[in-house]
Amino acid sequence: MNQYNNQSRPSRRQPNSQNRRDGGRHGFLSVLLFYVLPFIVINGLIFFAVTEKPKADVTIGESSDYISTTMELKIKSLLPIKTMEVSLDGTPVEITKTGSKTYTANLKNNGVLEVKLTCFNKMKTIMYDQVNVLDDTPPVIKDKLFKDGVLSFRLEDSQSGVDFGSITASNEDDPDILPLSIDRSTGLVMFEIKKENLTISAKDKIGNEMHITYNPKGENIEDEEMDGI
Repeated sequence: MNQYNNQSRPSRRQPNSQNRRDGGRHGFLSVLLFYVLPFIVINGLIFFAVTEKPKADVTIGESSDYISTTMELKIKSLLPIKTMEVSLDGTPVEITKTGSKTYTANLKNNGVLEVKLTCFNKMKTIMYDQVNVLDDTPPVIKDKLFKDGVLSFRLEDSQSGVDFGSITASNEDDPDILPLSIDRSTGLVMFEIKKENLTISAKDKIGNEMHITYNPKGENIEDEEMDGI
């Protein structure tokens, strides 16, 4: 008997089985890398390009003179913007490009700011902001008191402030009646009312002007007319 007959023979199938397993794993990775992942990426990009809406930030600046302020529009979208429309209370606002994705506009009125952006894929975004930092209202009368023919009240203007030098009044006989007194620290103003109606005028520091008329009883004629309607 051959002395090698009892020795075990190496399996010839093991290398072939290992090769098949390696080949199957390599085939799966190839399909994943060259077919599945590109399909996911391409379709993801198509979906993004079709559905992405424009994105932007709108900032309304403070006003140093209460007459004008600035709007800054920063585009945040990755996709290019096809059209851009800015309006204030329905009136178109001219915008200026100040950076690659930055635009500014000068605003001279309070109101509702509307920004419409349209992307190249025709998706739209509409944004609204309130402009309320400008002074477009005249001074107002507070704490009115009428006693012994003297009308006293406080004038207030919360933005630019009261122009106390502009306070005057008029009646049928005198077009330029000065106040009896003005306290600039408290805004307290006093006028004498005689037999005629007295129309009081005052401006704020940027020129917004108020007119209000009182009868000899110290009653606001505008309020009386409203009550009589």
